[in-house]
Amino acid sequence: MVQPSTVSAVAINSISGSSAVNGDSVDTGAGALMGGAESIMVHVHTEIASGSPSAATVAWALQESVDNSTWTAAVDNTGTAIGATLNTKTVAQDSYARVEGINLYNPKLSQAPYGGRKRYLRIVLTPTYTSGTSPATLTYAEFIGAPGNGSPLPVRNQVSNT
Repeated sequence: MVQPSTVSAVAINSISGSSAVNGDSVDTGAGALMGGAESIMVHVHTEIASGSPSAATVAWALQESVDNSTWTAAVDNTGTAIGATLNTKTVAQDSYARVEGINLYNPKLSQAPYGGRKRYLRIVLTPTYTSGTSPATLTYAEFIGAPGNGSPLPVRNQVSNT
């Protein structure tokens, strides 16, 4: 199961400026492409920044939502936001994260992340540049799902295993 995180219907994006760029959401609900996933790997790739900046990075973050409109940071089992910052000044970079607890979200538990992931996930990319001439970075982000066997999994605790 592979789902590119697209912006404006393209998987490879040239990002510039300093504003966050939201990727399309992926639906992990029943019947959706990622609906049968037991876990999902996030893969983010960045190329070398153009425009000769003296410093260039792209930060990525995983966000989640129950309704595909209100988004919060997805956190791991230590409460740390899932994501990374990639240095794109001199070399292409790849970053990976394994996300478990797909479709195990239980709001009846007393604290986040409520035993698992919310139904919708998205990747947000934020570039940062110092000087240069119109710097930009080509980026690619994708979700890669590992299919489950179809058996419902129990929510064993309040902590997501990410």
